[in-house]
Order: sequence, then structure tokens, then C-alpha cells
Amino acid sequence: ILLLFSFIISLLLPQCTHSFATQPSTQTPTSPSTIITPTDIHFPILYENEHLLAISKPPHIPHHDDPQSNQLGIISLLRHQQQQQSSFSYPHRLYGVHRLDRVTSGILLLAKSSDIANTLVNKFKEREVTKYYMAISGKKPRKKKQGWVKGDMVLGRRGSYKLVNESNKKEEEEEDGKRSNYAVTRFFTAGLGNVPLSPSLHPKEVENEEEEEQVSSTTPKTAILFQPHTGKTHQLRVAAKSVGLPILGDARYGGGRVRAAGDDDTTTTDADFDRTYLHAAAIQFEIDNEEVCIYSPPPFGHLFTSSSVLDDVFVGMMKKHCESDSILQHVDGRSML
Repeated sequence: ILLLFSFIISLLLPQCTHSFATQPSTQTPTSPSTIITPTDIHFPILYENEHLLAISKPPHIPHHDDPQSNQLGIISLLRHQQQQQSSFSYPHRLYGVHRLDRVTSGILLLAKSSDIANTLVNKFKEREVTKYYMAISGKKPRKKKQGWVKGDMVLGRRGSYKLVNESNKKEEEEEDGKRSNYAVTRFFTAGLGNVPLSPSLHPKEVENEEEEEQVSSTTPKTAILFQPHTGKTHQLRVAAKSVGLPILGDARYGGGRVRAAGDDDTTTTDADFDRTYLHAAAIQFEIDNEEVCIYSPPPFGHLFTSSSVLDDVFVGMMKKHCESDSILQHVDGRSML
């Protein structure tokens, strides 16, 4: 009777399973749906001094742990690697300073002490840090090719933001003491129509205009250089959408997914096509009377026949529009510190 009763109870109760990000994953680490584990990925150190270091953050990794997907954030992944004496060489505790969106790759600063972290956080807050991001859109400019995007970032449904333009509004303290979510971004563009695409991206033949438009919007058309003057969640992605240039691969804001020619059946490739093409490429600031300047070119070369061709486009944009002489010295030499 007891056995029968236990069997009936087991059928009525909900079944629970636990999945942890620290377990080995059989999925491709670069897929957006993948649970990335500490052993899946390498974090190159781009710059290091006595106060801080900068790593190259890959896409698809959140800043904080994500309980819903059981995915570790960037800080937790680094701590696991440190404990396992992996290829990440710095053994001591690191402190977060700023964030990059899950989909964004590029330069991420980490402080070696809480005091330095607080100092750097204040520098970001007071706009004493110069930043440049590079992106690609599958659209051509229809509104304007360069300019400013200003407005309030308003949170909408399902975690997406929208921009509410108020051209004469200044960022100020609200009555409850919290800062408004006013965002300021400067952007520049360059056409990519003359840059030969990778053979992996040559679109298949299409049967109707609707399919042709869909295929066309998921191949590179425009290079974008962003200079954010504020640091709001999804700021650059929303700015790009607001000027009609959604970032390639950014499905949340209408960018469309990049598909290789044989994505569905035959062709295989090591390149990570399935990503959002937004990269934190340059940063410059001073700390303790020492200038820190880092440049990291975007890893988008697999979209084209030669990565150097795309590099030339972005280098030309930086030489024309970058306001930091220190960054330009590194861009001109195409070096990474």
C-alpha cells in the first residue's frame, strides 16, 4: 500500500531539474542561446597597469549572472578561470567598472581594487572617458549620414527601449534624486557597397521581392562609428534604430540575423556570423596623472573577402572624426595596448 501511495504521489508532484552553467556544454560557445562555461572561452588582456586591466569581451556574455538561463556573467566566468589557473593570467580579485550589453564585444575595463573602481565609475559618470564604438548595419542611410541622437530612453515591453526625442532637454536630477535616462550619442557613417563580401555571404537566388528585401537587409551595407556621451542601457542600439540604421544581427531592434550561404544545410565555418555587429573599439582617460588609451579593431572581417579592407574603412572614419589624438596614434598604427 505504501509503495502504491508513493507511486501515485510521484505522478502528481511536478518534476524539477537543475542545470548549472558550470557544467560542460556541448553547444557552440558563440551561439546566443548557449550557456557559456568557464572553459569555453578565452579573455585576452588588451592592457594592464598597476590599477586596472582591460579585456576583450566576446559577444553573447552578460555582465551579471543570468538566473533565467543559468548563464554566468563576465565577472563570474573570470573568477572561475582564475580559480582553475587557466589561461587568464591575473590571479587576484577584479572589480567591475562599466558594462557592455550581452550582445556587444570589445574593450571592458576591470579595476584591481575597490578604490580604483569607484574612481573609474565617477569618471564615466562625469563624462571624463572618451569612447568609440564600431558597428555595421544592413541598411543604407535614409534620414541622415551623421549627426546627434538625443532623447529619453523609455523602457517598453519585453525589455526593449525606445527613444523619446526632446531636443531642448538637458540631463538633470529628478525630484526623487534619480538621474533621468537622457541619452546623447554622436554617429558617423560610411557606405560598404564597394567592399566585396565574403563568399559565405553571397545570397542565394530569391523568388520574390519580399524575400529579396529580407536577404538584402541581412548583408552589410553601412559602417557606423558611434561616440556615446552618456552610458545608458541599449543606448547605441536604440540610436541606430532611431536613424533607420538598425545594427546587423540585432534582432531585438530590427537588425535581422546574418546567415552564411550554407547556413541551413551544407557549408560549415568557424566564423561567428550569428551575432550583433557592435564592438567597443577605443577608450581613453587619465588616472593618477597617467593616460590610458586602448584600441581594439572590430572582429567583423569574416563578413568580407579581406579583413584589412574593413579595417581601412573604420581607420578612415576614425582619422576623419575622432577627437582624441592619443586614440588616433593607436588607430594609425593599428596597434592594441
